[in-house]
Amino acid sequence: MSTAQQFKDLGNQAFKENKFEEAAKFYSQAIELNPNDHILYSNRSGAYASLSKYQEALTDAEKCIQLNPNFAKGYQRKGLALHYLGDFEKAVDTYQQGLAKDPNNSLLQEGLKAAQTELQGTQNNPFASALKNPNIIKLLGILQKDPRTSSFASDPTFMQLIGLMISQPQMASQFMQTDPRISSALSVILENPEAQSIFFSEFAGKVKKPEGEQKDHPQQQSQKMEEEQPHPQPEQQHHTHSEQSSQKQHNQPPPKPQPQFEEWEIQKNLGNDEYKNKNFEKALQYYNAALQLNKDEALLYNNKAAVFIEQKLYDQALEVIDEGLKVLEVHSSFQKKAKLLARKAKVLSLQNKFDEAIQMYEKSLVEDHVQSVKDDLKKLQKMKQDVEAQNYINPQLGEEANTKGGDAFKAGKFPEAIHCYSDAIKRNPKEPKYYCNRATAYMKLMEFPNAVSDLEKCLQLDSKYVKAYVKKANCHFVMKEFHKAKNVYEKGLELDPNNLEMQQGLEKVRFSILQGGGSEEEQQQRAKRAMQDPEIQQILREPEVINLLNDMKEHPQDGLKAIKQNPSLAAKIEKLIEAGVLKTG
Repeated sequence: MSTAQQFKDLGNQAFKENKFEEAAKFYSQAIELNPNDHILYSNRSGAYASLSKYQEALTDAEKCIQLNPNFAKGYQRKGLALHYLGDFEKAVDTYQQGLAKDPNNSLLQEGLKAAQTELQGTQNNPFASALKNPNIIKLLGILQKDPRTSSFASDPTFMQLIGLMISQPQMASQFMQTDPRISSALSVILENPEAQSIFFSEFAGKVKKPEGEQKDHPQQQSQKMEEEQPHPQPEQQHHTHSEQSSQKQHNQPPPKPQPQFEEWEIQKNLGNDEYKNKNFEKALQYYNAALQLNKDEALLYNNKAAVFIEQKLYDQALEVIDEGLKVLEVHSSFQKKAKLLARKAKVLSLQNKFDEAIQMYEKSLVEDHVQSVKDDLKKLQKMKQDVEAQNYINPQLGEEANTKGGDAFKAGKFPEAIHCYSDAIKRNPKEPKYYCNRATAYMKLMEFPNAVSDLEKCLQLDSKYVKAYVKKANCHFVMKEFHKAKNVYEKGLELDPNNLEMQQGLEKVRFSILQGGGSEEEQQQRAKRAMQDPEIQQILREPEVINLLNDMKEHPQDGLKAIKQNPSLAAKIEKLIEAGVLKTG
């Protein structure tokens, strides 16, 4: 039986590999075995937050704090969840509680600063209260689960935009034209009855129509919102003064006024053009000119750093980014700060300073939850893991770990043996015997699926490793997967026809197939497991098998005749019988 610690370790490993769904499942299994371990709730809260499931993350964080009020990380988990749920006031309070427990905790300090910035931005704001409305929170939850909107539904800027729409519904058409996320969200809302009900009760009901105007169906209203302000058409030149031409010109909306740029913006745009054309020195000149005119624009430092990155002048890029971050200490903007921190993380990663870069990406995401930054963080974590794994390889130390594993196995300390064999595999991942040894330890702990996985890896590395065939077949037999056990024994005997253990194992499997594999309940369980086997599923989907099984119900003799005349079909039916899906007699 697996322990809570083992499931926790599996969850930690999955988390490191950015497999957050798997991590959450492993932590849940660990919690079932040890529901009073506060760290398990903290870890699962982190996994849920990485999946943008902030309500679940909040619930776990609160349970963590309940179990251990002195655990500072629990407050960091709770503060982060509250931040992304838009409850900045409670987030600030939570971070402050955490800092009372651990005053030097940098994550709590960063989280508090970000939450305070958001709170200041929402105070005296007419739409801030909308984001605390339970109905709106439920609506955002629906958008977070739909794949068309999940990438941005947790973005604080989008959440604030929804709040603004609710407080000022007359601006909806403008929002849909300027932000495509609103149109995407509206499509999801109109297809979901619950979301539609919330939306029109909170939003559409607040739009006052002129007296006497006929009321429309809610979906018609939304369609009109989209059509009220048509997109401007390109202005055309006309050389005639026909009535039709003048009518067209009269119906066209007036051309949009050209934006008036300040001098520093002109210099910045010229720099952007040169950057796109890879004229980096010229781009740098324009950015410097822009900075002379406006030293308080943080993104100019970001652009200048991008030039230095292209020139591989990484130290200079870091200096410029730090200058921009100092500007933001006075002229605060969480989005600009997030961009600068992400740029800094990029530079540090190019210098192979993985830990520092990961820390910068995490700080950036605290400021603004941008999907591309999250993706870059995942890639960097994977790169760090690969580099560490490569640096860890040492065949000599691998053999030493394998020897320690053997000693632990002989002493009956099977979890310790697994740990040693795992270390041996990390030291030398191309040595097949280490996988076979670890599989043997898994078998002692009755963890047969893990054993099978290791034995398959062993055989990938060495297809003539006879001992692996024996052990793999034994695992399938114990799990009552007789069709798989039979197949493995037969493959092993092709390599070693005189292997007595495999000969006896094959006979035992054949006898079990004829006997039916135990009690009626055991046979049903075996058939149920077999139905999950892709090979069995494929056989059952084949037309000739479907037709045969239907014919056998009404004309058994004709079915038997068809089997005898078709060796391929006979082999498939035999496979179904071996798997326990079909019964004989």
